[in-house]
Amino acid sequence: MSSRTRSTSPIRRKRSAWPVVAAVAVVALVAGGVLGRSWVAGVWHDWTTRYRSIAADIPERVIEGRTEPGEGTSALIVIGEAPDAAFALAAVGPSGATALVVLPQQMLVAVPGFGEFRLVDAMAFEGPERVASAVRNQFGIAVDHVVALGPGALAGALAGPLEVEVPAGLFVEGADGVTPVVEAGLVRADPAVVETLLVTQTDDPFDDLARQGAAWRAVIAAVAADPPLADRLAGSGSEAADALLSIARDPEHTVGTIPVQRVPYTGGDALAPDATEVSSFVAGRLGFLLMRDGPRPRVEVLNGSGRIGATIPVADLLVRRGFRVVRTDNADHFDYEETRVIVHRATSEADAREAAQAIGADLVLLEARAPSSVVDISIIVGHDIPSGE
Repeated sequence: MSSRTRSTSPIRRKRSAWPVVAAVAVVALVAGGVLGRSWVAGVWHDWTTRYRSIAADIPERVIEGRTEPGEGTSALIVIGEAPDAAFALAAVGPSGATALVVLPQQMLVAVPGFGEFRLVDAMAFEGPERVASAVRNQFGIAVDHVVALGPGALAGALAGPLEVEVPAGLFVEGADGVTPVVEAGLVRADPAVVETLLVTQTDDPFDDLARQGAAWRAVIAAVAADPPLADRLAGSGSEAADALLSIARDPEHTVGTIPVQRVPYTGGDALAPDATEVSSFVAGRLGFLLMRDGPRPRVEVLNGSGRIGATIPVADLLVRRGFRVVRTDNADHFDYEETRVIVHRATSEADAREAAQAIGADLVLLEARAPSSVVDISIIVGHDIPSGE
């Protein structure tokens, strides 16, 4: 198919206000881009807690910059279920460099096909796979495998108690007052307590991330002492299990977390990747997973057909090609028969044509009157692309 470039008038966008009849309908409408995130965030605001800057002792080591470009292996490990879920990325580079990166539950990310939400909220849409898509999109890195361990699965895989250097005690508030789950210091924690240290969120992200780092270090040490544990956690003989084993056997392995900062969020606060540090962190720790050299083209995906889920397959495909989906919304109307790819500046035309080829779109337009300063490419999904409806 041939592509053609021409001037087009500015795109007008609107948000539709749809009545909510059930929680399932809410998720479906958001998936199609026909409902803004603010209402849903309001419903879920009880999941949020007060956050401040992340602990300085996680990661414990200085970023070493010893990763190399090339193909590596990564596995997203999901513990529990929303809202009590924890996330970590196990990565092994082609030169043998390893890292385990804790991903904060309350970290704001652009979820492809849905909009901006916290990472734990992405679980409510399509489970761990949607979390993996959000991680790919946010950081431009490959997530090759997803390991989902439901509530109690991690504890069930552990053979016995683990030694954990707990940096801050964990307490729960009940009818009889505050009860300690685990005290600070070196403790011998039962498997259920180890899992609790990972998934529990309190009003202090400093302590939460520090506890998660401590718990993951204990789990990796347990894998080193009991290699079959990797198979019990990630599946016998899987590449994800191999990644855990590689990390456990690497004397220089690191357990760290994405640099984040506290930001306002509907109903409370959340965490956002620190723009001044995250690029160097990803390049230093996970550079072998980067899907694209140089800056990633910024894309908005607009629903021009009105079909539920119309933006999701397009957004996911582009993310896997190394594009960054920064916005998902409705187009100015739902009568677009043909999908359009709109480039906002001549320097992005090659990227726009690449995107058009990837999604099978024939129409490439140049926005000459009012180009966006926020995105490089706009894609209006028409009736010619099937949706997940």
